[in-house]
Amino acid sequence: MRDKLKWLWGYYRKHKVVLAILVLATPLQAALAVVIPRLIGFTIDYLKTGDVPAHWLAQNVTRIGESFQLNPVISFALAFIVMGFAAVGMYAWFQSTRAWMNCRLEYLFRQDAFNRITAKGPDFFNRFRTGDLVTRMTDDVAEKLSWFACSGIFRFYEASLNIIFVIAMMVSIDATLTMWVAGPLPVLILVFFKTSSLLDQRYDHLQSRISRFNDMMEACFSGIRVVRAYVQEKAQKAKFEDVAQDRRNAEISAIKVTTAVDSMYMYIWQFAVVIVLLAGGYAVLQTTLSIGDLATFIYYATWLVFPMFDIGQFLVKGRQSAVSINRLGELEMVPPMVTEKGARNGNGNMKPSVGYDDVRFTFSELDRQIIDRVNMDIRPGQTIAVVGKVGSGKSWLVNMIPRLVDPTGGGITLDGHNLTEYRLSDLRHSIGYVPQEPVLFSDTVRNNIMFGREDISEELLDWAVDVAQLADEVKHFPNGMDTMIGTRGMSISGGQKQRLALARALVGKPKILILDDCTSALDSRTEAALWDRLHEVMPELTAILITHRPDTLEQADMIYVLEEGKIVETGTHAELMSKESLYARIYKRYRLEEEVAA
Repeated sequence: MRDKLKWLWGYYRKHKVVLAILVLATPLQAALAVVIPRLIGFTIDYLKTGDVPAHWLAQNVTRIGESFQLNPVISFALAFIVMGFAAVGMYAWFQSTRAWMNCRLEYLFRQDAFNRITAKGPDFFNRFRTGDLVTRMTDDVAEKLSWFACSGIFRFYEASLNIIFVIAMMVSIDATLTMWVAGPLPVLILVFFKTSSLLDQRYDHLQSRISRFNDMMEACFSGIRVVRAYVQEKAQKAKFEDVAQDRRNAEISAIKVTTAVDSMYMYIWQFAVVIVLLAGGYAVLQTTLSIGDLATFIYYATWLVFPMFDIGQFLVKGRQSAVSINRLGELEMVPPMVTEKGARNGNGNMKPSVGYDDVRFTFSELDRQIIDRVNMDIRPGQTIAVVGKVGSGKSWLVNMIPRLVDPTGGGITLDGHNLTEYRLSDLRHSIGYVPQEPVLFSDTVRNNIMFGREDISEELLDWAVDVAQLADEVKHFPNGMDTMIGTRGMSISGGQKQRLALARALVGKPKILILDDCTSALDSRTEAALWDRLHEVMPELTAILITHRPDTLEQADMIYVLEEGKIVETGTHAELMSKESLYARIYKRYRLEEEVAA
């Protein structure tokens, strides 16, 4: 529990003023509220006997009323109204403050989780599925944690104060009767300890079922075209029905336990009202308790039901929230693969020369090297091609330049300085990166290219579109640059997706351009025009390509052939073709495929 409180305190300390107000003012409101029932009892006793009760509060209220020439009944009534309005006003203010704090904490929980996720490496996303991450950042945060983090805790705090103050008032009336009323407390404490582990198990199981459900939905929607192409709608419906039923059963199981615990807290305490009616009525008959005190006692005993319900809710929701905190904590426990280390400015007169020095890369759980002792020397303005079979490590090799991952051995230099010496933001601003599968967002063409970079001018935007060989087609889009392209660019072709992603990379005027097999959907003429235009407008650009396109390979200044993470051949296209080795076989195969397709 201590670690959960420490986790919450990390967010509360950002709002210490609100926290202090809630902590200090809640006892005042609770004390004010518990005094009001005494005024009812005083009024009943005065109307029955004609004498003002000897209690200090009754005496002071009537004394103040007499100063305004008011009789005791009017004095008690006005005191009741004034104190009631004050208590209600304070409570309404507390409710709104707690509601604001709930929303604020929800925002902080989700934003911090998102910020941490964006800094994680590929190992993190191999471990946590998309649907699971969505569940943790929506259901766990909004449905389970945000209410408990403020309202749940402070309702427990308020309920505890109410119980203490009410019992204190009851003791001041009749200590023996109070002992009878407090009887259910040990039973409720025992109920909590007996059910806490069961609650943890049910809620942990429920959250895992919700994650599985969301993951299934995300996979179906993402791959809907494949599902329909293979006529697998019925099979997917059956799978979805299974996970939906599994989630339904988990929800019902958790609700059953929650309802049982809530009911025990709610109804066991109501036995106190029966005890008051029996024992208190007998005391009135024996004249050891006044009717007004009995009425006050019944009011207090009834009132205690609701604080006990809040405490029960706190205990149940607390176990639920503890599971959600653990699930968010799991995201924090996976360290990022890349951390900010350097302070060197990556802009200015930096030369786009890249050097690989005995570079190795692997994941801790693998027993082999993905990249094994690679050495390369890429000079400014060169066009480098990396070739290899599927799974040879090509993408990992280039992903280390923008530090999407870091080498686990050796080092990579940029302009003679190790990549870790540069600020990450400066390093990545100087690199244009187009991944193998273009990632587009459900937004306009313009916003997909600018991608949040507000400093990009309209002229630079038009230039990038023109260089990427997309200008003519954008003119024919319904709304030009402001055309919505749909989820993941579903409304445009594969070649248009690749060129749009390329325009996004070019608009930042990078010094190094990394293209990971991203021109596969372009025809030969369009790709040739693209390279001619690129070398014309950016003669100093260093281009690193992963490609098997024969026309592109022929234009490369240097070709590196990768096999099982190692560079097995290096040279120009002509040099490598003359060797009749691995590169020559790869080139001939892809040239033959193009000729057959034509």
